[in-house]
Amino acid sequence: MIPKNNDMRFEVSTKCNYRCVICPHGSLTRAKETMSLEVFKKIFDRLVTETDQYETLTFPGMGEPLLDPTLEEKIAYARQRKPGIAVLILTNGSLLTLKKFKVFEALGVASIRVSLYGTDPESYGQVHGINGQEMYPRIEENLLAICRAKTITQLLLTYNVVDGKNDRVLKEWIDLWKDKVDLLEVWRPHNWVDYKKFRPLQSQMTKSCGRPFTGPLQIQVDGTVNMCCFDFDGKLTIGDLKTQTLAEIFAMPFFQKIQQCHARGLYSASGLICEHCDQRNADKSDTMIFNSKFDIKERVTQLSTTYKKVRE
Repeated sequence: MIPKNNDMRFEVSTKCNYRCVICPHGSLTRAKETMSLEVFKKIFDRLVTETDQYETLTFPGMGEPLLDPTLEEKIAYARQRKPGIAVLILTNGSLLTLKKFKVFEALGVASIRVSLYGTDPESYGQVHGINGQEMYPRIEENLLAICRAKTITQLLLTYNVVDGKNDRVLKEWIDLWKDKVDLLEVWRPHNWVDYKKFRPLQSQMTKSCGRPFTGPLQIQVDGTVNMCCFDFDGKLTIGDLKTQTLAEIFAMPFFQKIQQCHARGLYSASGLICEHCDQRNADKSDTMIFNSKFDIKERVTQLSTTYKKVRE
């Protein structure tokens, strides 16, 4: 059975112009490529023909979606093919000018979430792995201009605190942005399953993170379906939407094995990366530092796109 979720997520690019210290992109063994417009149309058509459950289209992934030269065409096609679908974009903001933002507004994009992991050029450069002296002032100027001009499309900011790199003058930074953007969130970074060690695994773990039962549809750049957005290298790939329907994919033995392990909370000898994933930590009180809109205790139990509960 297809997981009960209304969000389809398309990874349209695995190329990235940043080298963030919290991101495993440098260890990615999957191909660095961009999803063609033809493949996107084929998969999108298949999805909306098979089911009407998806109401949100998100562009996240292990790359920077604004590097996709056909992103605007993909958005236009999706909204023409399924009018009313909410389109969300997750970006590092490096290519998000006011002009580009207005293009997305004209296309009916619901929100754009920018990862801004620095309070000044130095900390920004250290965490994002680029020239902060050049990029930070430009991005700050663009975002402030967008804040003044935005009408329909919401602007969301996400900040991840890395101890010793970008944890200075955080209060002043929050005060600068919290009333300008539609949502401001400050998190502590997660582990990407077992790639990083930002969050220690707790002795008390939940049986499941909930994603095999109510998680979003994760479509990788090559059209394959991945069970989890934290599985950056596709170890939980369960099928291929270029050749299979959703019903066929979610009937596959590997997906059934994942569901069974999560239902029982038994992972030993399963070979699943879920066994040592911090998303099963029972206590999530240390994962979020600030939220301008949501109650933190509730927010840490929700998805970062539709804000629905991860586990129903």
